[in-house]
Amino acid sequence: MSEVISLFPLDTVLFPYGRSGLQIFEPRYLDLVSSSLKHDTGFGVVWLREGTEVHQQGGEDHQRLAQVGCYARIASWDSLPNGMLGITIEGQKKFRICSSFQEKNHLHKAEVEWIDKEPSIAVTEQFEELDTLMQQLSQHPHFERLNVDSKTDDLSRLSFLLAQYLPIEERQKFSLLNLDDPLERLQQLIKWLDEMAL
Repeated sequence: MSEVISLFPLDTVLFPYGRSGLQIFEPRYLDLVSSSLKHDTGFGVVWLREGTEVHQQGGEDHQRLAQVGCYARIASWDSLPNGMLGITIEGQKKFRICSSFQEKNHLHKAEVEWIDKEPSIAVTEQFEELDTLMQQLSQHPHFERLNVDSKTDDLSRLSFLLAQYLPIEERQKFSLLNLDDPLERLQQLIKWLDEMAL
């Protein structure tokens, strides 16, 4: 069953369980955040394959959106010293865009189909090193700032968190988001980690 949701195109990929901090200043997104907080809803985060995040006044938005994204909820918000609104979002579930359009205020909306949640699979000995790596990453101050829950009680969650926080290119992250099998996602991460170590 499809549903129409608001979109927030970003230069970064968001995964289920992953958290990211955003600075909000454009009127279209201030309205979106205000509505999300008021109605306790979220919005879709999609990777911006081409174009810029910020709308150019008086110009057209030449943006190419990825067709798979992640629904996000606002975990916390605060007024920043620079006067902007700061929010922390957390990924919830994946979706596929069926069609999209822009409203008069340039906010993207899309009809989406929800992608089934991946099965829960226990972390086996084979992936203990990746689990250890995740716990090491969770010691970084960035995790503390975002208040990330770094527990890795299943392979799907472990694969999403590693994909979110390891320093790999966004196009690689998007290819991992597209995968529906956590084992395949972890195998790909192992391959890239091995290549980085060379």
